Amino acid sequence: MTFRLLGALRHQAEVKPMGIVKRSIENPYLVVVFVLGLIVLGVASLRQIPSDLLPIFKTPAIQILTLYPGMPPEVVERDMTSRLERWTGQSVGIEHQEARSMLGVSVVKDFFREDIDANTAMSQVTSLAMSDTYYLPPGTLPPMVMPFDPTASVPLCLVSVSSATMTEKELYDVAYYEMRNRLQSIRGVIAPAVYGGVLRRILTYVDRDRMEARGMAPLDVNDAIRSANPFVPTGTARMGDTEYFILSNAMVDEVEELNDVPVRVDGNVPVLVRDVGRARDTHQIQSNIVRINGRRQVYVPIYRQPGANTLEIVDAVKAKSQQILQRIREFNPKANDLRLDVVMDQSTFVRGSITTLEKSGLIGAFLVALVVLLFLGSLRATVIVVLAIPLAILGAFVGLFFTGDTINAMTLGGLSLAIGILVDQAIVVMENIQRHAAMGKPRRQAALDGAREVALPVLVSTLTFVVVFYPVVLLSGLAKFLFTPLALAVTFATLTSFIVAMSFIPAASSTFLKTSSSRVGANLGAWLAARYRSVASWALALRIPVVVAAIAMAAFAGMRIPHLGSELFPPVDGGQFTILVRGPVGTRIERMEEIVARMESAVQETVGEADPGGEKPASDLQLLISNIGVLYDWPAAYTPNTGPMDAFILVQLKESRRSSAQEWASRLRKVLPKEFPDVEIAFDTGGMMTAALNFGLPSPIDIQVQGSNLAVLDEIARAIAKEARGVEGAVDARVAQPFRYPALRIEVDRVKAAMLGLTQEDVIKNVAAALNSSVNFAPSFWIAPNGNHYSIGVQYAENDIDSIDTLLDIPITGKKSKEPVILRNVATVGKTTAPLVVSHRNITRTVDVYVNVEGRDAGSVAVDIEDRLASSPAIKALMNTYGQRGYTWTMRGEIESMRTSFGQFGYGLLIAAILVYLVMVAQFRSFLVPFVILLTVPLGAVGVWAALELTGTPLSIPAFMGLILMVGIIVEYSILIVEFALKRLREGVDVREAILDAATLRLRPVLMTSLTTVLALLPMAIGIGRGSEANIPLARALIGAVLGGMVLALVVVPPLFALVGPLLVHL
Repeated sequence: MTFRLLGALRHQAEVKPMGIVKRSIENPYLVVVFVLGLIVLGVASLRQIPSDLLPIFKTPAIQILTLYPGMPPEVVERDMTSRLERWTGQSVGIEHQEARSMLGVSVVKDFFREDIDANTAMSQVTSLAMSDTYYLPPGTLPPMVMPFDPTASVPLCLVSVSSATMTEKELYDVAYYEMRNRLQSIRGVIAPAVYGGVLRRILTYVDRDRMEARGMAPLDVNDAIRSANPFVPTGTARMGDTEYFILSNAMVDEVEELNDVPVRVDGNVPVLVRDVGRARDTHQIQSNIVRINGRRQVYVPIYRQPGANTLEIVDAVKAKSQQILQRIREFNPKANDLRLDVVMDQSTFVRGSITTLEKSGLIGAFLVALVVLLFLGSLRATVIVVLAIPLAILGAFVGLFFTGDTINAMTLGGLSLAIGILVDQAIVVMENIQRHAAMGKPRRQAALDGAREVALPVLVSTLTFVVVFYPVVLLSGLAKFLFTPLALAVTFATLTSFIVAMSFIPAASSTFLKTSSSRVGANLGAWLAARYRSVASWALALRIPVVVAAIAMAAFAGMRIPHLGSELFPPVDGGQFTILVRGPVGTRIERMEEIVARMESAVQETVGEADPGGEKPASDLQLLISNIGVLYDWPAAYTPNTGPMDAFILVQLKESRRSSAQEWASRLRKVLPKEFPDVEIAFDTGGMMTAALNFGLPSPIDIQVQGSNLAVLDEIARAIAKEARGVEGAVDARVAQPFRYPALRIEVDRVKAAMLGLTQEDVIKNVAAALNSSVNFAPSFWIAPNGNHYSIGVQYAENDIDSIDTLLDIPITGKKSKEPVILRNVATVGKTTAPLVVSHRNITRTVDVYVNVEGRDAGSVAVDIEDRLASSPAIKALMNTYGQRGYTWTMRGEIESMRTSFGQFGYGLLIAAILVYLVMVAQFRSFLVPFVILLTVPLGAVGVWAALELTGTPLSIPAFMGLILMVGIIVEYSILIVEFALKRLREGVDVREAILDAATLRLRPVLMTSLTTVLALLPMAIGIGRGSEANIPLARALIGAVLGGMVLALVVVPPLFALVGPLLVHL
């Protein structure tokens, strides 16, 4: 029954392509309509498909941002982050959680499985987070829940806000109120925060001595201001026949009016605010500074929403920012010299990468045309064959449009790589038509016989090549995200190419092809055939040694492939890199700015002066943007900085740079640590593509230490970092989370305070107000003439409290106190340390040890680090002590993704081989013939290994894609020979002559298809143009597979066939 079914399937497979050939020749108008329709649909689809660097990441992730200004990180972790993790962790389909707790900021990220709908994930998390609000500490701002794209951690661009005359406060106001919201109206944009500048505040700077003389404390002044400036809706009044609005001076109109607010009445004399301080239109204590080319400025980072398009967003931002600028200048007289500039534009890299792939494809297509012309010797035949390329690619665009995919580096790379493969089918058909024409047949008959004769092997090779991509359904995570669009693009193009080969090629040949054979093509074919036949005869005579030698080579290559090294993706020169800087823990932001300014100068001494206008050709540097410290608000969720001692410097190189981002980073890595020995420096050269692939991690190697006690975690992490620094190729090893942040602990004597009429609340709120203003816990508001509202609070002048002694002299009052009590009378202040940030993974405390790689592949460095840690006496001692208490370390990040993806690709390679075998069984009606063909697949690994070894290319996801594609390529070449050999066997020819005739006859199409594929891949394998690095491993692996497959098909397949030939005689 099974064989009857397989036979029926084979019969149908033979009839359908032959029917297409016959109908196409009989009705060429139908072919013309098909071609024109394909062109129209393809062009229309191409115009509608968005372009981006990478495919759309469809796995949902949700971010929950919760704020409680001023709350210590450990309190945030315990009372906010952990609660939100537990509550939102009840969502169906959560794969894992990550969280970070900082000063007053909680960030929780819920990552879902691929099968969970994004809208479902969003609604679940939102509902659960809002339900948890009741249990959060009083005063916590409601959680902000938003979709999060882990592949979009790098801003698409920055909109810088600068002016020579406006203050930082005014620049921040423009960016926050005028720009941010308007930019967010652009489809797909997330403009979450403003970096740099200072937040406008209405602060009353109180004088300690004046307050003490009048028996007051900071909260007395704040309470008076709040009472004198209430925000109360007054409604209306109805009097007689008229209804009136009720207006009042309950809220002050001008800041200066606050100075005349009575704080207290002593006898008949009011004590005004001006008597104990001064209300000013000023700003919050600065905790974030942005410098652009050495000047303090402000910028708004532009991120994309999940599924949004990079190029469309950047273009819209550029257009919209100029409209916003005109509006601001119209309504704000101070903004005459205001500038809004789009900088650090990632779309330049995206466009460059796409252009590079397009150029590589065009160059490859041109080289393919030359090879076809050389072998066929006919310009008409060459034009007919080459036309199959754009038609197949247009078919792919139609398919990508209807599947909702984008034009990106993976789909374009797949199509560029497939150019040689796409023309293979057309070459085989055209070559056979020419052969029949050379026999003297009329043009129409030659086209019909030639196309029908190869219809079956072309169909089988097409199906086997397409079925190679089926294992994509078994992939998950990053591998699926990258490989699925490429697989779809190549599948659509291959199927279109088959239809074109079976319809357009014979129809065009029957109309336009010359019946006389080309001397050049015929002479070249005859010369190659004569020499090859002697080689094939020699291989047949030594069939066993040849087969054994081939198997030995395959085994050797299989053993050597794991030693090529490994990486998730090849390093890509994105034209920019980031310098991550950490000063001594606790360094004030003013001091950190001085360090960063000196570092900017050191960078410019090495790379060249910043040259945004392109006026200094000797310099490679276009722009320097430094971001120092962190504003503990929205911006805290989008910055690598954890405190005032942290900074990062964005280095934008010119398009015309002499050296790559990686090369400049390597040079600076040797220079900067010598000049700044007390500063921790690391480099992130990954750029937009690497950040998308490793979900925003700053380094390829992330060793996560998990446990409960932060001190123990810090001890283990620092020991691991020390060991990692001893591994060759490991650089920038550092612990991400700082724990020993200097802190002052205020210990209030509750009994003594109570006896003086004070409570804990009185003491702590007065201290907090004096140091950081009362805005965080008891704000009032002033509505400015521009309609914006600003917080009003009380505070000491920033420099008034400069020691513990001055802190202890803060006066404290309460509702039950009779007179002010200075802090030292009810409390003591001691120095200690505290964590600045606490990270979680799946609710467990986590510390990250980041390690960069230089001069070696990431996979080899990671293995050496693991080996070193496993054998290190120091690590062994720590884990013997703490391991039983639940402390662990795990290799995560890019290395974990790489290993998972490699495992999935290995499994996919096996499934692909099995599926290809089953397809061939159905076509050949034999279990043995497909097995002979499939035996050549492991031999193809020889070519892949040789290509990667000779070029020094490590294994990566693109290279593994090449290994899977290798299966289809090797099988395609073998099918051409074996299918004709079987035909000769059925005609009664002996095995040796059958395989010699088949191999000799198919020599020219095998050579043509292999050479066209190699030459089509050559521009990409060399790496021409910016952003070409991503597809180099795939191109090189495929070139190795093609060359190896060609040699093996011509040299090893004949002996293999001869060995099993006697068993095939009766098939």
